[in-house]
Amino acid sequence: MTKDISQWKARDDKAFLSLLVPTALCVFGVFLSLQPNMFLYSTGQLLLSFFFLQTFILLHECGHLNFFKTRFLNTFFGHVLGLLTVIPFYSWTHMHNLHHKWTGWRDKDPTTEKTVEPQDSPIMRWVVNVSWFLFIPLFFLSYMVSNYWNVMKIKRHLNAQKFRMTILHMVAYVAFYFLLGLFFNAFLIHFVLPAFLLSLIWKELVIMTQHSHIDIPISNGAEVKPVPYVDQVTYTRSFYVNAWFEALFLFNFNHHELHHVYPGIPAYYLQKIDINLPKEPSYIHWFVQAKSMKGEDYVFRTSAKTGKKF
Repeated sequence: MTKDISQWKARDDKAFLSLLVPTALCVFGVFLSLQPNMFLYSTGQLLLSFFFLQTFILLHECGHLNFFKTRFLNTFFGHVLGLLTVIPFYSWTHMHNLHHKWTGWRDKDPTTEKTVEPQDSPIMRWVVNVSWFLFIPLFFLSYMVSNYWNVMKIKRHLNAQKFRMTILHMVAYVAFYFLLGLFFNAFLIHFVLPAFLLSLIWKELVIMTQHSHIDIPISNGAEVKPVPYVDQVTYTRSFYVNAWFEALFLFNFNHHELHHVYPGIPAYYLQKIDINLPKEPSYIHWFVQAKSMKGEDYVFRTSAKTGKKF
């Protein structure tokens, strides 16, 4: 276990360098999307979809207020990324912090509380299974809307002052989108919407690796204490691909076990930290195993129920 973490402090130069790849994807994606050739347009939309995936990952990093050195830069870029991701930065920050606090108790973590019981409705089970099989990003959309736009859930978890600020930020985001749609409707539909919708698939295929189908205890309403960060490894999953790809494209977002042990350390340092974890599963292994299951089994049941581990 790495003991001295004082050296892993946020640095603006590293944060700005991390923005080079998404900036390049955005610029080239927009350029190609403006071309009349359908192949070039499609390639541009594909690049932009990867850009939107990265905006979500970077929103996560800024939400911890430790990606840049100052709170101002984290908040400023957080709101820019939130607008691009369609997740209000303010509600993201507070609800995601609660996720880190309660990881290890499935019904206390606001991001997993709805996965405790399998769907009772045959129609809903069919929808879940078909969506998972056909790569329809139902789970990411549910995660996004139910955790960061769900006013009633947020009200349950935040105090009155933070809740009022959440509503204020939501209204500001909606007003921004309304004005954008009012004046740039045709541009958004042709040049942004296809890439954004495609990015929802990539986002789902990343976040579903992290805590789904892991045997996580349920408090059943009992008074329980948060699980210490160092013990949250048991309830978290990482995946592994090429190290350069992890650093430059995923910003080490795949090292989710390390992130839960050290949520205060900027993502660009995670590859330097060793806590003696096995480098498994590979992404391909997770993908094949997870997609071989029914959606209802992967999302609403755990390895203790199905016997299937990754």
